[in-house]
Amino acid sequence: MGFAKKTAMVEKVDRRYLTGICGDANIRTPLGPRRVEMLNPGDMVVTRDHGLQPVRMIWTRTVSAADMRAQPDLAPIRLKPRAIGPMMPTRDLRIASGHRGLIPGYLIAGVPDDKSYIMRIDAVALVSDAAYMDRAADEVIFYNLVFDRHEVFCAEGLPIESFRPSPKAISLLDVRAREAIVDLFPNLAQRRCAYPSLKYTVAQGRAYRACHA
Repeated sequence: MGFAKKTAMVEKVDRRYLTGICGDANIRTPLGPRRVEMLNPGDMVVTRDHGLQPVRMIWTRTVSAADMRAQPDLAPIRLKPRAIGPMMPTRDLRIASGHRGLIPGYLIAGVPDDKSYIMRIDAVALVSDAAYMDRAADEVIFYNLVFDRHEVFCAEGLPIESFRPSPKAISLLDVRAREAIVDLFPNLAQRRCAYPSLKYTVAQGRAYRACHA
C-alpha cells in the first residue's frame, strides 16, 4: 500500500512531535540524491543499518505563516553546511525542531566518543551559530518517510531518523493518516509500541556541544 497525505495545522501541536524535513532536501537513494518531494511510496532509499529499503508511506504536515505567528516554535530549524560536522549537512537543510538526528558521541558531553546517539535537532540551534529557527517562509511543508521499521537515512549527508509511529505520534495525526499507518502495520492497533525501533541510545539535547572544527 502506498499513501501520501497532507495535513494542515489546525490546533496547538506539541513540537516534540513535529517531525519531518522540508522540501528541496536531497535524500540518498541507490540512484543518487533525490529531492524528498519527488519520492513516492515504493521508492528505495539507502538506510544506515538495513541497506536499501522501500518507502512504505509518505505523509506531510503543512505549517502556515499564521501557524508560525501563533506558535513560533513550529518554524523549521535551518542547518547551515557543516553545522554539525564535516558533510553534516552538505548544504542548507531545513528540518522540524522535533526531528532527531544521529549525532557523533564526540559532540555530546558524558558519552563515549566512538558511538552515535539519537538527539533532537533543535539542540543544535541552542549552541551553534550555524543553526537557527527560520521563520522567513510563508508556508512550510514537512515530509515524513515511513519504512517497515524505524530507520536512519541521510538528508543532505546528515543521518536522521524516519518517522516512528509511536502511540503518541499516531494520536496527533489526522484520521486518514492514522488509518493508513494502521493498515500498513496492523500490530499497532493490537499492542503498544509494536513498531520496530532503532538500536541507538537517545541522548538529551542539553548535553550537545557545538563542533568547532
